[in-house]
Amino acid sequence: MDRATAEEIIAAEGLERAVWFQVPAGKPDAVAVFETSDGYRVVSTDERAVEIGPRDFQDESEALEPFITLLRDLKELIASGVGC
Repeated sequence: MDRATAEEIIAAEGLERAVWFQVPAGKPDAVAVFETSDGYRVVSTDERAVEIGPRDFQDESEALEPFITLLRDLKELIASGVGC
């Protein structure tokens, strides 16, 4: 997946709370993808904006797949009325 495709999916599916290529400092209940010195990292944040479940990838396209999956999961969780 490339950035343009990921952006299209985010817009088309109304996936909110995406932190796009930034460290999610101070952003509660979000999903982030950002560049690190070793590649790319995908994380979620909890209600206190603490990073949880970091996963590292060498390739940007590999990182974007789980980023979109986590955004979809978060949207579903919010729609169910659980948390967030």
